[in-house]
Amino acid sequence: MTEQTAEPETPEAAAPTTAVPVTPDASLMAPAAPAEPAAPVRPDGIPDAYWDDAAGVKPEAYARLAELEAADTARREGVPESAEAYKLEPDEPVLGADGKPVTFDADDPLAKAILPALHEAGLPQAAVSKILRAYAANEVEAVKAAQAETAAYVSAEQAKLGSNHAARTSALHGQVIAAIGQDAAEALRSKMTDAAAVIALETLVSKLQGPAIGAVPLKPPATPDLATRMYG
Repeated sequence: MTEQTAEPETPEAAAPTTAVPVTPDASLMAPAAPAEPAAPVRPDGIPDAYWDDAAGVKPEAYARLAELEAADTARREGVPESAEAYKLEPDEPVLGADGKPVTFDADDPLAKAILPALHEAGLPQAAVSKILRAYAANEVEAVKAAQAETAAYVSAEQAKLGSNHAARTSALHGQVIAAIGQDAAEALRSKMTDAAAVIALETLVSKLQGPAIGAVPLKPPATPDLATRMYG
């Protein structure tokens, strides 16, 4: 029997490939450069003193904001609950032209018109008291100025009547009372500060009663009885 020799096994041929070898890109392997931070955006209304174009809001801005918030909180605590709750008192007494402290009436139409607006604006009591003091002081100065102007006018008019102006106007007032009575004479009393009015009244009284200026005031004539008026 002939022994058959086994043929050696032939390895299978490798399957053909179409893959293209890839060479790594060194630029893709390098770490990415950090992106530059965007420039800060400036909020509307922030003052120059609290802004830095590079860094943004300065740290002191936050401290200032805290101060303003604390001040606003304190201010709001001083605002009354309603306009009617305001005290109409100046923060310091103001003396009027008569030497007495100026006072305010809560029922005054001006107060009723203004206080609601002040309350709506959030003004505290302390601010309203300062406003009242300033207003009162201004009014007092206006009154004093008017009084000084009146005094200067009266003094100039009295000078026109001469050094005996007081006796002259007093005598004239008595003559007017005698002519038209006390009540009617009082209506003319205020006119006797004017020199021209005094001279005009003197002329009128002189024509009515004779030149008796400076004399004792005349008495009103007695009313005749009925028989005299009827039969003469």
